[in-house]
This record gives sequence, structure tokens and C-alpha cells, in this order.
Amino acid sequence: MTDSTSQSTASASTPTSDRDGAASRTDLSAVRVALIGAGNMGGPVARTFLAAGVRPENLRITNSTAASSERAAQELGARAAASRSEALEDADVVVLGVKPYQLLDLASAIRDEVPAGAVVISLAAGITLAQIEGALPKGRSVERAMPNTPISVGEGAVGMMRGGSVTDEQHRLVHDLFARAGVAVDITEEQVHAFIGAAGSLSAFVFALIEAMTDEAVRLGLKRDLADSLVQQTVRGAATMLLESGMHAAVAKNGVSSPGGTTVQGLAALEREGVRSGVAAAMAAAAQTSREMTQG
Repeated sequence: MTDSTSQSTASASTPTSDRDGAASRTDLSAVRVALIGAGNMGGPVARTFLAAGVRPENLRITNSTAASSERAAQELGARAAASRSEALEDADVVVLGVKPYQLLDLASAIRDEVPAGAVVISLAAGITLAQIEGALPKGRSVERAMPNTPISVGEGAVGMMRGGSVTDEQHRLVHDLFARAGVAVDITEEQVHAFIGAAGSLSAFVFALIEAMTDEAVRLGLKRDLADSLVQQTVRGAATMLLESGMHAAVAKNGVSSPGGTTVQGLAALEREGVRSGVAAAMAAAAQTSREMTQG
């Protein structure tokens, strides 16, 4: 079998994206998915799978309580399983959406109920493929997926790590399930720490920046709803411009920086206040915490 690390490295530069409207290669209408833990990350993953073509009745959700399962299923437009065993029965894909500290106990608890041909997808940071594989019967197919929350609107990023027992067909299936996420790329487990800094946690940092820019727009005299609209649209437009043009961010920045003008004065203030170094520190802290979670 081909080494999973070399597979991930070889394809890391080739993202799967639905931006061009390309259809998923796999017909997902018959794929049965068991989602254990439809919370802050499991919920967006469920929406992504449904958008990719999984039928609502084939997406079976089980949370810690029956009432929680019903609420999540109703909100997401999926099906609540009466029990964890029912969710797992005949599943082609099993998504573990619980917290990292719960994941290995969960994997051990369901080890005898995971169908032999199913691929198990973990959404937990800090828990390695080897640890998950060790908690399941030998030879089970395991992948790790690190999504960020904007996948819920098709504008996110997912980093995927392939376990040694995952077949090519299963790996294509996982890619196709995330085809409507925004961008899905193969990474190695060593790269996941950088991915968390550059994508996984980064959306929260962007939210913090948008909040700060909006508050300042209000202080400068704009009404809150107008400030929200202007800031969010400008951030969206700037990102879209870079994505669609392929232009380097520095070139785009220089293009709106007239000598002695408002923009260069603002950029100089950003440098004086250390915004660039602050962003770098936030990303580095997220990556380092990911490493510590894995080692701990």
C-alpha cells in the first residue's frame, strides 16, 4: 500500500473546490452517513454533506440525548437516529464530531458497531490517526478532517489527512462529501498545525478584525447596520478579488495606495500598532497549541 504521508504531500497543492460549479464525481444520494455529535463543527459538516448530495434521510444524527438529536436533525434538515446503534447500522461514513477529550472513548465504545467497510472521519484536533486507528478494530479506514465554520456557507476550507487503510475509492468519497465546502485539500499530520493557524482558527481572527473595524466605523459616525454592511462587503470583496484575479495581496494593496493619501496613512498606522505582528502571533499560538494537544 502507498504510504499515506506521501499521498497527502503529493496532492496537497490540488484542492477540490465547487467554485467552478463542477459536479461531484460520486453519486452521494445513496451514501449513508452516521454523524455522532452535530455541534459547532458537526453541524456545518452536515450542511456541507447535504449540499454535496447526501439525502436527508440518509444523514442520521445522534447527540448525547434524544431531544438534542431531534433538535439538531430538525435544524439541519436531516434524520434523528433513535440510538447510536441505529445511526451506525449499515453506515458508509461515520463522522465523529465530539470534543477531542471525548473522541478516543467514543471510538472505543463504538468499535464493534462500526461497519467493516465504513470510513470513519474524525473532526477533532489533537487526536492522531494512529490513536484513532488504535481504538478501532485493526484495518478500519480512518481519515481526519479539519474544517472551519465557513464551510456551512460553502466558503470554508478543509484539511484532510488519510489513514493507511483508506482505499482510493473511500478517499474520493470523502473529497466528494466536502466538495461544496469551499476548498478541500490533502495535508499531512505535521502540516495540520500550520493549517489550523492558516484556516481552522483563522476565521475567528477574521471575525475579531471585522468586529474591530465595524466598531471603529460606528465611532467615526456610521450607524451600526450600515457599518456592518460596508465592512463585511469590503472584506468579502477584497477576498473575492484576490481569489478570482490571482493577484498577490501586496500588489492589490499597493494598487490602492496613492502617495500621501488616506490609505498609506492608514497602513502606516497599522504597522505602528503592530497589527501584522499581532496576526502572526495569533496564528502561531493556534498552531503551537495544536502541537501541544497532539503531544499531550
